[in-house]
Amino acid sequence: MSGEVGLLRPELESGGVATDRTVPTSRSSTRWLAAAAGLLLTTLAACRFLAASPTGTAAASHAEASEATGVAEANLAALVMDFDLSGMKTEKCWINKTYYVEASGEFHMPKTAKTQQVSAAACQLFCAATYKCEHFSYWDDGACLLTSYSAYPQAYTGPDDNGVISGPRECKEINNGPTDEFTASALGLPQFRAHEASGCGSLHDDYKLAWTAEGETFFEGWQFINKSETRGAEWYLNKSEAFHQGVVFASKAGAMMRVGEQVQPFKRRSVMLHSAQAWRPDIGFIVVMKYKHVPYGAGVWPAFWLVNSDTGWPKGGELDILEYANDQTNKVTFHTDKKCKLNVNRMLECSKDIKDIDKEMIASCYTNYTGNELGCMPPQVRRTGEWYSNNPGALALLWDASGITYYHIPESEIPDDLSSNQPKPNTWKSEWRMAFMPFDAESCIGIARPQEIVLNIAICGDWAGNGWWGCEECRATGYVPDYCIPGHVTEPATDCCTLYISNPSAEEPLKTKAFFDIDYVKVFEPSTYDLPKYPAGTYRNGGLFGSEK
Repeated sequence: MSGEVGLLRPELESGGVATDRTVPTSRSSTRWLAAAAGLLLTTLAACRFLAASPTGTAAASHAEASEATGVAEANLAALVMDFDLSGMKTEKCWINKTYYVEASGEFHMPKTAKTQQVSAAACQLFCAATYKCEHFSYWDDGACLLTSYSAYPQAYTGPDDNGVISGPRECKEINNGPTDEFTASALGLPQFRAHEASGCGSLHDDYKLAWTAEGETFFEGWQFINKSETRGAEWYLNKSEAFHQGVVFASKAGAMMRVGEQVQPFKRRSVMLHSAQAWRPDIGFIVVMKYKHVPYGAGVWPAFWLVNSDTGWPKGGELDILEYANDQTNKVTFHTDKKCKLNVNRMLECSKDIKDIDKEMIASCYTNYTGNELGCMPPQVRRTGEWYSNNPGALALLWDASGITYYHIPESEIPDDLSSNQPKPNTWKSEWRMAFMPFDAESCIGIARPQEIVLNIAICGDWAGNGWWGCEECRATGYVPDYCIPGHVTEPATDCCTLYISNPSAEEPLKTKAFFDIDYVKVFEPSTYDLPKYPAGTYRNGGLFGSEK
């Protein structure tokens, strides 16, 4: 963005709608305007001071006015300082050589346009004062562009004689760890014992809000876990890194989690979140994620799931709510190390009214991957990530001692009881039900402990990488034999998925499809219980799966 350009300035017309007016300018004229602004500020500062000076103190007033003038000049000089393209001095929340792009591909959000600002600081202030602006991008010719919370960061790769810097509407301190205070231990609790509920409902009629992640504080109750165990191309960031690199962002409009830039050969930035708190499935809870978009696409492996991490996996239980890879469909599955089985008769009876159901099922919940024992999976409605993104709404997972029920509630049909944080799941429409997993009361004992929530986006690896050849969208990328080897996840330099993810051709699909856009995640507990706050195992063990101690 050098030389003669046409900067667009929003002008308020009738109704307050911004319109574009072209203002011819150049880098030299930008600096001339800055100098003129500096002269004006200097003059105003001196005049205001002299006007306020009492009669008879002209000499002192002149000296103090000169000092005020010097301060004004110094402040303005700091604002219009030239860019240092080798790494300019910035606020710590700004990113050099990075700009933001809307999901639509536009470089500014609707009802705004390019304006000319004297500095990155002025551009940030302009963003802070503009409705729905959450990011700014400031170019070294003075162009300032504003974008919304859902815009993604893009690395600048143009000529070195140009520059750009970007950041959020305001810089905030990022605390790398949750600050939750817990009132009880999750160890030594009574073991899970399954027992049947009446009909096809749950054991409790009424629930109350117990925990929420929402708005600007969405990420406060989570741990950012760095360790990956799926042999993939993801490089999980800590909280401050994730915010600084634009991989996560939270605002009143929603929370974003996305796949970021390549950080080293065969690795891309991503995040894995574990809630610092855990909830008891033996008593019961509902976890709800209201969303606008979920990740999908070639090489992408997102997951929204529950797990106990007090002991080695899968002893404490794991429940996959939303998990798939590439263009595959979601599978709701439960894993445990106990010989637990689903109540097949009740499951089939209560699932017969579910439309578009896939009748494939696995009744045994015992999990041992080396023995091809994959956990239990009920008959269910199976959809792709693209389908979920095209049908936003609320995903609700109810888990109590009788079993598990999974719902997808369209956005336009979210019931008043859920909106008011007083859900009554036994009154919900049967057509919202996607899967029903009743436990067998005799065999399902000790199958699960307090569960923490996990949200992450993995890339390639054991599922998306190994499933590459069976994915039509993946093969369409051109990363196929003999150029590469599908499923060669232990050798990323030859693995088809990893090579694609590392290529510039993957940038646009990842930026426009591989992200969560979440309104909230909430947990509800039965209204008749007043339960303490239990710490998650990963929180207690410093981010790792642990053993009882």
